[in-house]
Amino acid sequence: MPNLHIELDLPAPVAAELGLTNMNAAGEVRRMLALFLYEHGRISLGKACELGGFSHWDFAEMNRELMIPMHYSTQDLADDLARLRNA
Repeated sequence: MPNLHIELDLPAPVAAELGLTNMNAAGEVRRMLALFLYEHGRISLGKACELGGFSHWDFAEMNRELMIPMHYSTQDLADDLARLRNA
């Protein structure tokens, strides 16, 4: 499945306030989107890590810093255990 490409124009003052530059904007926006979607229950922990380019540990730390509760279901546990068994 091909990736979806999105263009976004941010006013320069907003980008500057967020610490976004031409060099880091794409990655930072992906990380912010991953955190937002996870916080609002729109994507799973694994998908949020994939979208944001986070390791599970880094994602957990970022959630802690931003006071975003971790949503970890029994299905998430089953998926993780299956991954570990197949590793």
